[in-house]
Amino acid sequence: MVASNVFALNTVGLLDDAAAKALLEKKCIRTEACGVLPARFDAAVSYLSQPDLVQRIQGEYRRSVSKDGTIDFPIVGTGNGAYYYVNEKNQRTDLFELCRRQTSDSVFDLIYHAKGKRYFGKYEVLIHIRAIDAGSAGTIYTASVYAYPHNGPVRFFARRFGTVERYFQRKTRLIARVSTKICTGKDNYPSFVYQPSNPAVGP
Repeated sequence: MVASNVFALNTVGLLDDAAAKALLEKKCIRTEACGVLPARFDAAVSYLSQPDLVQRIQGEYRRSVSKDGTIDFPIVGTGNGAYYYVNEKNQRTDLFELCRRQTSDSVFDLIYHAKGKRYFGKYEVLIHIRAIDAGSAGTIYTASVYAYPHNGPVRFFARRFGTVERYFQRKTRLIARVSTKICTGKDNYPSFVYQPSNPAVGP
């Protein structure tokens, strides 16, 4: 029952953005991570509702992921929930916040749409993060990523060899790790259960 509630995200129903809806209609690479946070739901909602959430994420990345405590490619806000950053290879990623709100008494949803370029070419990705009240157990957390490489041959080889899929699996685990630390505000965190879905990459 818990798994059903966690993964029945109804992402499309939370979107007003036509481009993001169109992305979900494609055969995307899908990866997921989930777990239970040792934090009350209201505390998790409080953190996720902060207006400077992206800056908090960047700060947590600096503390827990960066090897030397620095950010090589800082996120820049351009207003109205839009951000971008340029990595060390001068590859730009644009990020758009599409949804961030408590959607029921026991559920909080965040959805981001990113567009950029990596070694495998141009791509789009939709990230849906959901927190669910689990009562005395804490807060159930799931991160679902829907990634779509634009290059047809890349999608062809990704389906057969999994290189691009593994790239997004690593990014999904990173999202789960950083978001967990933000929501709990502690130094010790539970291990997430990583549950890769069957890849579905378009031809």
